[in-house]
Amino acid sequence: MDKFKPITSLLKPQDVQAWYQDNPVEQSFVESVFPLEYSESDSWRTLSNDAGYVNEAADPTSLGSKIPVAGREGFTHVTGDMVSFSKGREMTAKDIKRFQDLKRRFAELKNQTAAQQLLDFYGNDLAFVRNAVISEMTFLDWNLISSACNMDFVAGNSPYMQGLAQMQYPVAPWQKEAVGTSWSDPAAEILTDIQNVVDAGQARGKYFTTIFINKKWFTYVRNNEQIKTETQSLVSSLLGSTAAPTLSTINTMLEQYFDNAVKFVVVDDKITRANADGTKTQANPFVDGVAVFAQSEVLGHFEWNDIPIVDARESAESFFVVGNYTQIDPSYSKTYAKALGFPVVDTYADNFYLKVNAIAW
Repeated sequence: MDKFKPITSLLKPQDVQAWYQDNPVEQSFVESVFPLEYSESDSWRTLSNDAGYVNEAADPTSLGSKIPVAGREGFTHVTGDMVSFSKGREMTAKDIKRFQDLKRRFAELKNQTAAQQLLDFYGNDLAFVRNAVISEMTFLDWNLISSACNMDFVAGNSPYMQGLAQMQYPVAPWQKEAVGTSWSDPAAEILTDIQNVVDAGQARGKYFTTIFINKKWFTYVRNNEQIKTETQSLVSSLLGSTAAPTLSTINTMLEQYFDNAVKFVVVDDKITRANADGTKTQANPFVDGVAVFAQSEVLGHFEWNDIPIVDARESAESFFVVGNYTQIDPSYSKTYAKALGFPVVDTYADNFYLKVNAIAW
């Protein structure tokens, strides 16, 4: 006898779809920075226009001479393959017995309490696998952009994708720099560093309005003497207070200080990574010691493609597929989610990648 039991005996696709419909997840912040975009193929492509320097003047010519031609520089196609990622949660024989008991109890009682117990039992697994694929998407988005669009797939960041080749965008040398004094030093002249980046961008027709940084390193910004002095001066004049600077007050100060709408955007995500040896680590996917200057709060998109649904055991949800299978001998079941996609940094040639820990790229 076939030891694999049809999925209809444990958890139907209709059950999965109904649970996700009744328990929607709010759009995460990273999805506003890298919106989901469907692709017809399993590869992605972006087009970036790096015009070089702002307001390039026409060349002087004499009467009858040929018109000088400028090369069409910077129209660079960047392409790459999508990656597949997945996560599952298992049910042991004991778990399966508990599940069947709950189903039987609901069939007998048909009341709200029994229904909720059944929904919670398998709903926890559905929530877990959904959160897992969203977390991996979040990791890929933030880690790629904060690594100056250069990321290796190694065991440390993704033990199930380490066989993939390095992903590296052709970021220009002028876009990558390191500060002279780490922003972890309260005496660092952060406003001067920001001004230097703003000036470098404007020289090339880039007008930076947004500075992405992770929460740990924004804490150093809040405790910086130069930042505190300028911010507290503003707060005191407006509110008669010397309260500690917040993200809002710092951004208000920056807009006045630079006479331009420059602001920090703080990345406060935490991703738990299950390592190959079974241990788990938790970290912010936005790399420490890095600030990314951009002209917009939208940096690109997350491009995804369908994974074929091979039988009735699976159903499509958002950018991923959810399924379940059951094994009879020994008793075993797994609920899983899998996805195919990759972040596309459409602004890679327009951003500035600053190492604020004073360590060169």
